[in-house]
Amino acid sequence: MGCSINGKAIAAFATFCTVLVYLAVGAAIFQAIEESHENEQRKNYEQELHDLLADVDEDFHDELKAPCHMVEVLQATPNITNSWTFAPTVIFCLTVVTTIGYGYMYPVTDEGRGFCIFFALIGIPLFMACLAVYAQHTANFIRWVCKKLRKVLGGKDEENEKVQQIVTLLFCIIVILTFSAYLSYKENWPYFDAIYFTFISFTTIGFGDLYPESTDTLFYFLFVFFIILGLISLGTVIEAQTSNFSTFLNFISSTCECLCGKCVTVENDAVNDADELRNDKKDATV
Repeated sequence: MGCSINGKAIAAFATFCTVLVYLAVGAAIFQAIEESHENEQRKNYEQELHDLLADVDEDFHDELKAPCHMVEVLQATPNITNSWTFAPTVIFCLTVVTTIGYGYMYPVTDEGRGFCIFFALIGIPLFMACLAVYAQHTANFIRWVCKKLRKVLGGKDEENEKVQQIVTLLFCIIVILTFSAYLSYKENWPYFDAIYFTFISFTTIGFGDLYPESTDTLFYFLFVFFIILGLISLGTVIEAQTSNFSTFLNFISSTCECLCGKCVTVENDAVNDADELRNDKKDATV
């Protein structure tokens, strides 16, 4: 039994490490492809700005640079306003394999787009497999904790199942509120906006109308950590609610079968009564 548990734990850890390595390798390749194009775009912009200011009096250079930079920011492609350095590219790879897809950053070269297709075809099922494994482990851990509490506090198995579902839901809510509090503090967002962004991220809707602007290493680390933890917690909630949905669907199915069975029985009884009535009439005639 111990070997089996250790084997499952090792397999789960190996799967997680594989996902991390896959994200790192993908980020390095995306960076190699897109960063050179990004640098070329920036050089072209600087050259165009230099040519624009070449025939202008030097006293007006500073006055013209500010509005030109505003136009650049408003009209630029993502490769100008978002740097394809390693850490942001890891976040981009995470949004690909999780299918969140904020849209704040995307490849613009043919090579980058082609690699994105290949990266997603392998990365999405790989991450989903990892997510399923950890969601199952988390659900098992919560189930084990609830059983221990039931032994200490007493209670029925049915009550233990309800307590397990409540604990699972609370775990997911705590993760959402914690990540939202961090985003609200870090980005100076209203707390409700942070909750909205967190929910949109954990459900992989990923509108992209809000996106954090912090660029420090700790933020990137915590962002990846909370996104993965949030997806796991939400997967645990779904796993815990599966039995409820199955029970509900079975109830509907059995109810429909029961109703259909009664209709068929009533129809057969009516047919039999009609046949008996015809037979009686024939006997009376004879």
